[in-house]
Amino acid sequence: MRVGLFYWQPLAIVLSGLCCVLTFIQAQQIQAQEDLNGLYQLAVTNNADYRAALANTEAEREELTKARALFYPKVQLGLSKGRGNTDRTTQTTLGAVNTELDYSLENYSLSVKQPLFNRETMAIYGGAKSYVSAQESLLEQENAKLILKLVSVYLETLYAQDRVSVQQRKLDAVGQQLRQADQRYARGSGTVVEVSEAQSNLDVAKVEHIQASNDLLSSQQSLQILTGAPQGLSAALMVDGLGGLNPTTQSLDNWLALARQHHPELAAAYQNVEVAKKDIEKKQAGHYPTLDLVGVRSYSQNDSNNTLGSRFDTTTIALQMNVPLFAGGYVNANVRQSASRLTASEESMTAKSREIEFNVRKYYQSLQAQQQSISAYQQAVQSASIALDGTQKGFLAGFKTNHEVLDAQQKLFTNQLSLTKAYYSLISDWVNLQFSSGVLTLEALNRVSQLFVAKK
Repeated sequence: MRVGLFYWQPLAIVLSGLCCVLTFIQAQQIQAQEDLNGLYQLAVTNNADYRAALANTEAEREELTKARALFYPKVQLGLSKGRGNTDRTTQTTLGAVNTELDYSLENYSLSVKQPLFNRETMAIYGGAKSYVSAQESLLEQENAKLILKLVSVYLETLYAQDRVSVQQRKLDAVGQQLRQADQRYARGSGTVVEVSEAQSNLDVAKVEHIQASNDLLSSQQSLQILTGAPQGLSAALMVDGLGGLNPTTQSLDNWLALARQHHPELAAAYQNVEVAKKDIEKKQAGHYPTLDLVGVRSYSQNDSNNTLGSRFDTTTIALQMNVPLFAGGYVNANVRQSASRLTASEESMTAKSREIEFNVRKYYQSLQAQQQSISAYQQAVQSASIALDGTQKGFLAGFKTNHEVLDAQQKLFTNQLSLTKAYYSLISDWVNLQFSSGVLTLEALNRVSQLFVAKK
């Protein structure tokens, strides 16, 4: 039993430590996810452009309610009450007789009109349904644009932070080279040219650091404008997770099929074609009769000079038909005009379809190219690191110069920054491919957020 405890206790300590590490990593990942998802919630709540799109869509939804109201009965109440004074002249055998009348008048009416057949109303309703569907699709597109812009600004800000970090390391390295050059010059083993060159490199590094810091500030301001609040990012990319962004899990034809089925702008273009078709039906309705059921309940007293001293209490129910006969060619001109607009809508839909297919192909191919670029940059960083290590050893042994060490450092920093940019470009292209295919949703945003963990 003692032997068992001897082996069990260290194992328990190891397992406990492993659980703590996994819990810490999971907590960091959740924090990073909440960072990006939280930014999205802020953007949805505070971004003025998106809020305007929401309000406009809500307003356009009322078009369907307005069109539906055309099928319901119209009820109208009319009330009139007052006094009248009439100077009446009557011709008799004895001559003209003048009579002045002073009287009260009343008129009350309640009318109900129920449309029974109206081809124009049916076309208006069908067009309204298609129009509202198009607006809903455009709102969906606005949400996808918001996600796309958020991810783009998020990645730009992270890259700007990484760039500042690399420029700071470069500045430190160049500063160290200058101190070493000063020391060698003081000992008599260096030259004033070497010191001047190191000082020049330091001045350039300072300028580059200032530019990188300014670009970071600009990216942070863009993020603040998008979300409505200042945000500090502390996320680190998990490179191993980038393998899940492989576009070849689906063929290019599958991505194109997704775009045709799901892209909101293409759906909106199709609905606009339907609106144009319904508009033709609406204009053609000018040739068709309308039929209404009309009911009137009225009461009048002394309604006119001819009815003085009379009261009327009337109830009428009738079918009312209006048949257009001739309008001077106005209806035919309207139909031809709407037909031309239908052709324009169909051509716009074709153009939008071609644009979407172009973007899908572009980002699909770009993703494949980025994967190859990442492999090349990873090898370049590894080679530059080995070269820098060898150059530094050669410098200590007296075989390499300070300039060669600095040049090796510059190559390593440049390759590291290019590799980082390639990582973010890969994510950006994947998000753009989702956007171009019409499937950029919160699920895609969550996949991006899972690629980051919070920095310590």
